[in-house]
Amino acid sequence: MKTQNVAVIDASRSAVTLVNVYEVEPGQQTVLTERLAKATEDVMRQFPGFLSVSIHRSLDGTRVVNYAQWASKADLERMMKSPEAQAEIRGFASLARSVSPAVYEVTSVHVG
Repeated sequence: MKTQNVAVIDASRSAVTLVNVYEVEPGQQTVLTERLAKATEDVMRQFPGFLSVSIHRSLDGTRVVNYAQWASKADLERMMKSPEAQAEIRGFASLARSVSPAVYEVTSVHVG
């Protein structure tokens, strides 16, 4: 049986999470989700400390949320300062009306 990698959200983990909310015109939503996915595969996941990225799109077509987990804040900052990542980040921003990034830590997880 083939195993599949999955994102894990765990309050006991020391990881940090970048949550980035992009407000977009409906015609740009798919373009942005595809560009985020490609940049994650080609650039972001190559950096030490990368754990996962989950890309979400709103059903009304006006938002994209990028949920990125990193092993440490230092790992996230190192990636964010790289010229390759900076170029991608500028490209993402050019597709959005607004961008709202913030770094978080998980405090609790509740499952059914």
